[in-house]
Amino acid sequence: MDRRRSLKVLVISFTLIFFFAFVELVGGFLTNSLALLSDAGHMLTDSVSLLIALVAQYLVLKAHGKRMTFGLYRLEVLAAFINGVFLLGLIGYIVYEAVQRFISPEKVLGPQMLAIATIGLIINLIVGYMLFKSSEKNINIKAALLHVVTDTLGSVAAILAGLAVTLWGIYTADPVLSIAISLLILPGVYSVIKTSVGILLDLVPPAIDPEVIEEEIRNVNGVVDIHDLHIWSITHGQVLLTAHVVVNSASACNDILQDIKKIAEDFGITHTTIQIETEGYVCSPSCPILKKTQES
Repeated sequence: MDRRRSLKVLVISFTLIFFFAFVELVGGFLTNSLALLSDAGHMLTDSVSLLIALVAQYLVLKAHGKRMTFGLYRLEVLAAFINGVFLLGLIGYIVYEAVQRFISPEKVLGPQMLAIATIGLIINLIVGYMLFKSSEKNINIKAALLHVVTDTLGSVAAILAGLAVTLWGIYTADPVLSIAISLLILPGVYSVIKTSVGILLDLVPPAIDPEVIEEEIRNVNGVVDIHDLHIWSITHGQVLLTAHVVVNSASACNDILQDIKKIAEDFGITHTTIQIETEGYVCSPSCPILKKTQES
């Protein structure tokens, strides 16, 4: 799914979530349901996360200018990181509130709570489905999806709590379910934060072994040596490679470049920049960037 379609999905998702957050807020006050009020708070924070993702996606699409040679793709990674940290704080808040409710449960209007929570679940499922189709190739969308997943499970918890209150009068069901859901969401949050931090720090993507790539390039016919190899991502799914390659004959450089490009593509690398050097070319024996890193 391209970024323009992803932007439309984010706009629709933000509108639906933001609108129903106020519906749940009113419903929570009318039914005296802490679960609904909490879920309304979750949906409002989801709206903020979707707005952050939306703005980032819009700016990425509109990025132009001679100083933006890489576009603004890192902006969507930064938005994913912010949303991941935001969601981590939200999970902490949910656990805290759940403990408080477990200590001091309050009576709620079960049937009304069930009706509102069910509508909230339907909206979250619709939004979640739309975001899921874009989340595979866009970490920004994935982070926003995690917020919606959290709220979807929150709606499920509210429904189950409503059933427990209506049928058996068990008011502690909601806090217990809230803590369980928070623990289920935590691994996904960790994944988003870890991936976005790795991209922001220009780390080699975890699925790629630079030593294997270096060895394969060395085995290309006509290649004598390779140095100053760098592999990094500017955003999720867009991996770049640069390297200095020493060849025994400049006349074969086109074939060598094609072979290296094919190797890079096999590893999911979308863009390569190769500096061809012949034997005897005077070049720094090691990359200044890597040398500084090793000395520090």
